[in-house]
Amino acid sequence: MDREMARKREAGFLSREGDASAVYRFDAGAMVDSPVPLEQARLTGESPVVSGYDLIATGPIMRGADAFAVLEEYRANGFARPGDVVSFKQDGVVTCWYVDQLAFSKLPGLLENHLKTAELGMEQNCNQIDGVINNTAPKFNELATEDEALFLVGGTTYLHVQTSDSDRDYTHDDCYATYDYTLYDKETMRQLDGGRMEVAADIRDDPHQVHWLAARNILECMTDLGGAPLEPVSMDILEALQDAAMREMEERVAALKASKPSLRDDLKRCRQETADRAQGGAVPSRPRYGQER
Repeated sequence: MDREMARKREAGFLSREGDASAVYRFDAGAMVDSPVPLEQARLTGESPVVSGYDLIATGPIMRGADAFAVLEEYRANGFARPGDVVSFKQDGVVTCWYVDQLAFSKLPGLLENHLKTAELGMEQNCNQIDGVINNTAPKFNELATEDEALFLVGGTTYLHVQTSDSDRDYTHDDCYATYDYTLYDKETMRQLDGGRMEVAADIRDDPHQVHWLAARNILECMTDLGGAPLEPVSMDILEALQDAAMREMEERVAALKASKPSLRDDLKRCRQETADRAQGGAVPSRPRYGQER
């Protein structure tokens, strides 16, 4: 676990405009100096990070959403597991909950000091805490559209999710949405994987929240990145990612074509073999595709 990155994600969560949630998960392999018991962290207003928890995901929630309803949905969909800590920031108030097998326990005081720090560090217009004066934190609904969104997973991989064409006309009574997804390597922009998955979602929720839940579900079920942090990013980079993937595909096709003999070459070889047979000469063995003749 990278505590510094977890702290940065936590600061972004606490300073985010609008209502949001964060999921902390205990990292058994984390090397935490002098880990603090979670109960002690609660009593002192500390963060779950000091107790060996990693902030694995943050995202928006509907304004005025019922915390218990969201917790039940998270647990049902596997986004929150027993042992996790889920935090909600609603109308500027932060509440934290411990997820158990059958119930949820409120953790009053947890994150209290960090919320005060975030509030003191905010600028006059409540902008994002990132060391840049008077810049406005991008809202998720400005980063995504009603049909698609782009996320950075674990700081290394981009995940593009998009409702499939057949699902664009879903109704408010639908319980499922079908998503097309594509994974790209952040450094090389190379396309890594892609596919389609049906995701359980309440379509009555904000579309951007559904995108976030869908992305988390896809990562949990279709990849090895299920526990990686998930952050929404600007869609501006999507075109560059798709262009790079298209260029790589074209290069592969060109290389494949170059490795195979053309129809004209095949015809010339057949004529030469026929002539050799007519003269009683030995017919050379045919080279395999990709080998020099």
